[in-house]
Amino acid sequence: MTIKPLVASLGLVLAAASFGQESFSVEQMKAEGRAKTLASQPILLHQLIVFLRTPSDRQAFARDHGMVWLTSLRSDERWGLVQVPSVRSIHDAAEAVRRDPRTWLVEINKIVQRERRWVPNDPYFPKDAPSAGRKGQWHLVNQHGTGIDANVWGAWGREATGSGVVIGICDDGLQTAHPDLAPNYSAVNSWDFGQGDGDPNPVTSLDVHGTAVAGVAGARGGNGIGVTGAAPLALLAGLRLDFESSNTLPFIDVMTYRSSGANTQIKIKNHSYGAASPFQPSAAESAALATSANAGTIHVIAAGNSRGGSNEDANKAEPQNSPHAIVVSAMTNSGTFADYSDFGSNIICTAPSDGATGFGILTTDRTGDAGYNGFPDTSYTDIFGGTSSAAPLVAGVAALVKQVQPSLNARFFKHLLVRTSRKVHPGDASPQSDGGWKTNGAGYQFNQNYGFGLIDANALTQQAALFSGVTALETRTTGTVNVNAAIPDNNLTGISRTFTLSGGGKIEEVLVTLQATHTYRGDLEAVLTSPAGTSSRVFRAHGVDGGANLNWTFCMNTFWGENPNGTWTLTVKDTFQQDSGTWTNFAVTARVGDLVGSTNPLSGTVTLGNFSGTVTSIPVTFELLDTANNNVLVSTTMNLGSGGAYVWNVSLTGTYHLRAKASHWLRRRLSSVNIVSGGVSGLNFTLVNGDVNNDNSINVSDFLQLRAAFGSSSGSGNWNPNADLNGDGSVNVTDFLILRANFGQTGQ
Repeated sequence: MTIKPLVASLGLVLAAASFGQESFSVEQMKAEGRAKTLASQPILLHQLIVFLRTPSDRQAFARDHGMVWLTSLRSDERWGLVQVPSVRSIHDAAEAVRRDPRTWLVEINKIVQRERRWVPNDPYFPKDAPSAGRKGQWHLVNQHGTGIDANVWGAWGREATGSGVVIGICDDGLQTAHPDLAPNYSAVNSWDFGQGDGDPNPVTSLDVHGTAVAGVAGARGGNGIGVTGAAPLALLAGLRLDFESSNTLPFIDVMTYRSSGANTQIKIKNHSYGAASPFQPSAAESAALATSANAGTIHVIAAGNSRGGSNEDANKAEPQNSPHAIVVSAMTNSGTFADYSDFGSNIICTAPSDGATGFGILTTDRTGDAGYNGFPDTSYTDIFGGTSSAAPLVAGVAALVKQVQPSLNARFFKHLLVRTSRKVHPGDASPQSDGGWKTNGAGYQFNQNYGFGLIDANALTQQAALFSGVTALETRTTGTVNVNAAIPDNNLTGISRTFTLSGGGKIEEVLVTLQATHTYRGDLEAVLTSPAGTSSRVFRAHGVDGGANLNWTFCMNTFWGENPNGTWTLTVKDTFQQDSGTWTNFAVTARVGDLVGSTNPLSGTVTLGNFSGTVTSIPVTFELLDTANNNVLVSTTMNLGSGGAYVWNVSLTGTYHLRAKASHWLRRRLSSVNIVSGGVSGLNFTLVNGDVNNDNSINVSDFLQLRAAFGSSSGSGNWNPNADLNGDGSVNVTDFLILRANFGQTGQ
């Protein structure tokens, strides 16, 4: 073993360093923290972790390199541990194995001090698995350099996994025995609305869609097999529908099942389906959606895959036109909208899906030959896609947010999506985009191809903790306004009417109901302009839609956050020649509300040990952890006030651990803090100084960094502000004495 020589050499280096009149000896290091120092530093072992491209003769592979194959993983025999003779350099051995074409990955085995963090160990999650060229689950964590993914990594790192949240998969079935779905399957919440029983498994050979959808949202992650879903520890309820033979009733029933009335176990539902033609009314389905949403369930609905067709505008579909729906479009790994994805003023966000060459969505598939296939392991497929895949990705992310913020509902979720979604494809000027990205009067940017942008799970889970909910919904409405005027044929100027909405607040959605008699409604298009000057297309004309007349309510997200008060303009146009008609009437309603800040203040003081500098300039990170597993639920970073005072507004109530960490001070924890409505005061911390490298332990590395900065002051070439432990503007003997006094301590 090489541990003793490593420690001895570090000790001699430090012993040789002079800190003014003080010195640090090997004996002091041994006496003050050798064991803790070793525990906090990675210790390289004379072993290699090897992942072979194929499970060939592992012992022969090891012998070829003069090594011994010690063991293989139970989950995958291609992974194994190789012992390297101690006479060889471990780094040279690793490089030799890395050059072997039989090797996919090699890493030096080591002992590392770890904190709990959810990281997937599912073998198909990374790229180039199970073979070179495979894209992996790029839609979750993109390893291909484009940055197009759902950004789940940070949320997972804070243990947001969807634990305890039930996602309803409203689709053509869910294979309950699938090895990557069975651990998350919730039998008690499942139902087959076609067969009328509690078994949601596929029935016909066409029932392959739902199993793939379920995997995108919530395949079991961290179980060492297959893939992971966006919410790897969420529960999945199979809610099977007969798409080929069902009437409307089951589609109404699936909206409210276990998400209304006395039973609201299913908190999120995914609907990756829609009507095949535009303007198909389903008032009962929308009413059921509203009932369920008002009971707290979040319904995520695919925008549709009909770009170029008569129903390419998602706002012409019901219930996609409901303000209670989370309507999701699709974009590809190339950074642009998918060429099949529907668009509209009702889109709230976009999510990654297939479309770029070779970049399909890797998810669960019906086992054997019954599914989509296309993947070496026939229990999975990497050719899934469409908005059918984008929607359950958002549903899975919603489960992460719901875990962090139990009060999350559809309105709350939409507010968070508006604030956190990432702008993509900034140069988009496609006709479907309605003029590209538009900045509305509230400063939010919107594009009808993308809504407010690409979903960001990390930002969503962070922002959710800053708010407790939304204000009570208010409306500002015109009532029905009669027009009864001819719409000029083939005239892009159209006919306009102005109207006034009274009352302030912040707009959520604007609902526009239009009635017109027309012999070819595909000629029609409408535009709405707000008092702030934001102009947005209500719906887009399409020459293939030959239906007659129009009576429809459109949902618009474009004006989110604007003040509704003032004069608006609504314009209706006939964009093609020959057919003509009359604008009968309209009604416009602005839904108004805003986020409510967290109302339970946690307050106290933070005493920064051995510090004489300005306390109010020091940022401190605070975290709340669950008491069962010490998982970080919410966190924030703020500058201390006068005397080290802080106030952190949180929305959570119950018993949690509270931790505080500042840059070169160790983290400290207050255990089992009972947070009640109205907050808790007197939560005081005293932090230990000396963590120069900010790794939450005081050890040899901190001495080395302090030594490198010794004698410096602000502006010096070797200045390190973290080494200035007492905050006097220079690194000197006082800082060394602080570090030595606290050597060997670690944070909590």
